[in-house]
Amino acid sequence: MRETDCNFSKSIFCVLMLGAFGLASIQSFAESNTRNRMLEEVVVTAQKREENSQDVPITMAALGSEKLEAFGIEQTADLEKIIPGLTFTQQYGYTVIYLRGVGSESFLPNSEPSIASYVDGINIASAHGKSDAVGPVERIEVLKGPQGTLYGRSATGGAINIISKSLPAEGYEGFINYGAGNYDDRHAQGYFAAALTDSTGVSFSYYKDQRDNINVRAVNGVVQHDDKEDFSESYRVKLIQDFGENIRITGIAQKTDVQLADADKKVNIRPAGLSIGAQAQQPSRLVENDKEGQMRTDAELYGWIFEWQFDVVALKFVYSDQESLTYDRTTTDYDGTSLNKVSFFTYNEPVFQKTYEFQLSSTENSWMSDKLTWVAGYYHLEGGGGFERIFFELSPEIASGLVTGFAGSVGDLLNDLLSPVTNSSVYLEAGGKITIDSDSIFAEATYSLTPSFNITLGARYQEETRGLINSYFDIVNPIFGTPTEEYFDSDDRSRNIRVGTFNKPELEDVSVAPRVALQWFASDDVQVYSSVGKGFKSQTYNILNFFSEPDEVDKSETTSLEIGFKSDLLDSTLRLNGAFFNTITKNPISAFVGLTSGGVVNYFNAKESTIKGGEVDLLFQPMPSLNPGLVVSGGASYIEAKFSDFKDGRGYDEDTGLAYGPGALTLLAERDFTGNDVPRTPAFSSNIAINQGIELGDFGYIELAVDYAFKDSFYYTASNTPHAQQAQYELYGARMSWIYEPKGITLTAYVNNIKDEDYYVAMVENDFGVSAALAPPRLYGAKIKIDF
Repeated sequence: MRETDCNFSKSIFCVLMLGAFGLASIQSFAESNTRNRMLEEVVVTAQKREENSQDVPITMAALGSEKLEAFGIEQTADLEKIIPGLTFTQQYGYTVIYLRGVGSESFLPNSEPSIASYVDGINIASAHGKSDAVGPVERIEVLKGPQGTLYGRSATGGAINIISKSLPAEGYEGFINYGAGNYDDRHAQGYFAAALTDSTGVSFSYYKDQRDNINVRAVNGVVQHDDKEDFSESYRVKLIQDFGENIRITGIAQKTDVQLADADKKVNIRPAGLSIGAQAQQPSRLVENDKEGQMRTDAELYGWIFEWQFDVVALKFVYSDQESLTYDRTTTDYDGTSLNKVSFFTYNEPVFQKTYEFQLSSTENSWMSDKLTWVAGYYHLEGGGGFERIFFELSPEIASGLVTGFAGSVGDLLNDLLSPVTNSSVYLEAGGKITIDSDSIFAEATYSLTPSFNITLGARYQEETRGLINSYFDIVNPIFGTPTEEYFDSDDRSRNIRVGTFNKPELEDVSVAPRVALQWFASDDVQVYSSVGKGFKSQTYNILNFFSEPDEVDKSETTSLEIGFKSDLLDSTLRLNGAFFNTITKNPISAFVGLTSGGVVNYFNAKESTIKGGEVDLLFQPMPSLNPGLVVSGGASYIEAKFSDFKDGRGYDEDTGLAYGPGALTLLAERDFTGNDVPRTPAFSSNIAINQGIELGDFGYIELAVDYAFKDSFYYTASNTPHAQQAQYELYGARMSWIYEPKGITLTAYVNNIKDEDYYVAMVENDFGVSAALAPPRLYGAKIKIDF
C-alpha cells in the first residue's frame, strides 16, 4: 500500500472510530446542556430561496458564522482545510480554485474562474490580487458540481456564496475583534448594526489584516528587509429601508484595498531552457531574485437589492456595479532567478462589471404552493478587463534569441531594431482587454409528486458576445536607452514602434444549461437524491500576444451526474452526508506560460476530461450523555480526474526544458496528454476536527479544538511533469477559546500548521524552468472578540 493510502486510511479510520464510540449513547443536539458552536443549523439560499441545508438536493457545505469562528476560518482559501476536494492555489497573484477536479488554469481577466463567487447574491468579478477575506458574515455556502442553471457561466465546478450579516429588527448589535501573531500579524475586525427606526436599518463593517513578509527577497544578493508588507483592508456599508410590510430596498457599498508583497516571491527550483548559468534554489523563505515587486489593487462595489412581496409571487431585482484597478508598478521576476533575464510589470490593469438580475419566485400563497415551488428570472452582465499596458524587460541576449526563429517582416523588423543593442535591456509592450455582454433567462421548479418524492427541473438560456479591444504588440525603441518611470506610467508611446495591431471579430455564443434532480425522503431524517446538471464557461481570446495573432479559446461545457444522500441519524446526534459523482468536461481550458510561444500566458482547449469520485462528511456528537460538549467533524473525498482526450498538449521537455507544441519556436511537436491527471486535483483529501466545550458555570466555558487535513500529491501542469508536482502534505492546527457570554467576551489562542510543513501555494513552469512559492509556515497568535 502506498504511503498516501496509509495516511488517507489513517484519517478515515480516526473518523469512523470516533463515530462508533458514541453509538450506545443517544441524545438530541437540542437537549444538550453544553453549548458547542459546531452544532448550529444553517438556512441556505442555494436554490434562490431559503431552505434548511439538509433539505436541498445539492451537495454542499453550509457554514454559519459561529462554525466559521470555531474552525478559525478568516479567508475563503482556508475552506480547503475543512472541505475535501477543494483546492486553492495562486498564479502570479491570482487565485485558482478547483473543486471536485473541475477548474480552469485560466486566471487572467479575460477568463473567469470555474468556481463562481457571490456576495449577497452579487457575482464578484475576478481581479488581480482580489481579497478573499471573509469579514463579518452570516454564512458561507459552497455548492458542489455544475450550477449553471441558477448561477450561470463560470459555475462549471460550483459556486461559493457569502452572505453578510443580517441587520437587527430593533436596537443595535455589533462586535470588535483584534488579534496579533507571529510575523507581526495584526488583525482587526469591527461590525456595528442598528435599527434606526421601525423601517430603517444600517450596518457598517470593517476588516483589516496585515503582517510582515513571510518570505524575504534578496535582490542581487542584498536582502530586502524593508519590503512592503501584505495587507487587506475592506469597508462595507449596508442600508435597509422598508416600505410597509412587503417592500424592502437594500443598498450596499464596499471598498477593498489589497497589497500582495509575498505573492510574486518565487524561487526557481529547477532552472532549465533559457536559464543558462542560473543555479537551482532550494525552496526556502529567502528568495533570490533580481527584481523587487509587489501587487496593489483597489476595488469598489455598489449594489441595490429591491424586494417586493406580493400575495402570490415575490419580486426581486439585484443591481451591481464593480470596478477594480491594479495600479502602481506591479513587477514580477519572470525567470525567478538572481540573473537579469526576463521580468514583467504592468500599469492600470482594470476590471469592470455591471449586473442586473430580475427574479420572480413562488410564495406560500402561490398556485399549487403545497406541491410546487419555483423561481424564474432574467440576468444581464456587461463588463470586461485586461491590461492597459504590460511591459516585458528582456536582457540583450534573451531579446536577440527570441527573434531568431521569426521570419518575414516581423522578424526583419525585430532584427534591425535589436542588432545594435549590446548591453541594455529591451522592453516589449503589449495590451489587450476583453469586453463582455451577456443576457440570460432562467427558471427552476420543484414539484412534489408525493409527500416524500420531489422532482426539480430547471434550465438557463444565455446569449453572450465577447470582443477583444486595444490589442497590440510594441517594442520600445532601444536606441535611446531605458525610458523613465514616467514614460511607462503614462499614455506616452512616442518611443514605441508598433509591431502588430490585432483586430479580431466578436465572439458570439448561445448556451443552454439544464438541470434535473430527483429527491426521495426515506424518512424525516434521511433523503436520497440524484441530479444531472450542466455548466458552461464562455469562449474568449488570449489577450497577451507578442509574436502571433490572438488565439480563440473555445467554450467549455461540464456535465455531471450525481447520486447522494443526507441524513440525521441516532436521534440527530450524527449528521452523515455523502455523494458519488461522474463528470465530463468538453473542451476544458488549459494554460501554457511561455514567452517563446507567441505570448506570455496562452490558453487553449483540451478535448475532454473525465472525473469520477465520491465524498463523505459528518458532524457527530459521540457522547451526548457523558460528554455533551464533544463534537467531531470530518470528511474525505476520492477523485479520479483524467484527461480522456488531449492529443495536442503543450509543455516543456523534462530533460532540456525546451518548449514543445503548437506555436513553439523550437518547432518541437505537440505531445499526447491523454490519460494525464487534471492539474491541482489530489486523488485523496480528508480532514477531521475535534471540538470540546467545557462548562465553567458562572465563568463561561472553554472550547478546545484540534484539526487535521491531508492532501494527496497533485500536478500543477497538464503535462504532469514531475518537476512541477506538489508532494502529499498534512496540516495540523489547534485552538483554545474562553467564551464569557454575559459580557460578550471571547478570547482565543491558535496555532496553524503546527508541524511547520513546507508545501507550495504557487508553482509555474515557463521558458526558464520551474518557479515556486511556499505556503505560510507555522503561524500562531491570540485574539479577543467583544460582542455588544
